[in-house]
Amino acid sequence: MKINFKSRSWHTWVSVILSLPILVVALTAIFIAHKKALGTDEIRVAAEWLPGYAAEAKKAPMVEARAAFTTADGRGLVGTLAGLFELRDGKLEHVAALGTAQVRAIAEAPWGLVAATKQGIWVERKGEWLRAHKADAWNAALQPDGRVIVAVKDKGLLASTDGVKWQPDATLMAALAALPAEAAQEPLSLGKLVMDLHTGKAIFGKEGEWIWIDLVGLAMSLLGLTGLWMWWRAEKRKAALG
Repeated sequence: MKINFKSRSWHTWVSVILSLPILVVALTAIFIAHKKALGTDEIRVAAEWLPGYAAEAKKAPMVEARAAFTTADGRGLVGTLAGLFELRDGKLEHVAALGTAQVRAIAEAPWGLVAATKQGIWVERKGEWLRAHKADAWNAALQPDGRVIVAVKDKGLLASTDGVKWQPDATLMAALAALPAEAAQEPLSLGKLVMDLHTGKAIFGKEGEWIWIDLVGLAMSLLGLTGLWMWWRAEKRKAALG
């Protein structure tokens, strides 16, 4: 039996099939570059129909903890990747107010509890949790003077004496600014250089990464879409010719 291998036909079909994941990667890269402006991290979606999520749903993963804290009155709190939980009668109950905010640290001040989360700084007073500051918060610590200081991405160390007003800690931020430039520079490794070239940081800087990602994403999208268009027109001509 002779196999009729048509390289052009194989090339065409492989290109069409591969253009689909390329389009997905290109378009999602643009969304990732502008996720803060678009607020995609705050939008909840149902995507269990996707094969990868369906497979994960069949497993029973344990909720990953990020912080544990016991309040002055004996309440047990656990911060996780899936939100804040309170220990009651030996069982953890979800604190609905914070939703699925990723809780990284918990602190207690005379005026209330503070939770540092990926979605912001949350404060509890009289049993009610409210988001006091929208930011990417990493750590929270009570100071001897009653203030709570929270480490916030791109904003530094924010302090509050009441949980309502959060502003940069003048003393600590001034001390950080006085550090030599070398202390703030991460040693450049080959792996970091490759990553920075990949994201465009090495060319446009951190603030301009989106330019590189948009250019690459749009170029890949254009090539993928025009490739699919040319393939569809070719197939249409073939069908017309019989």
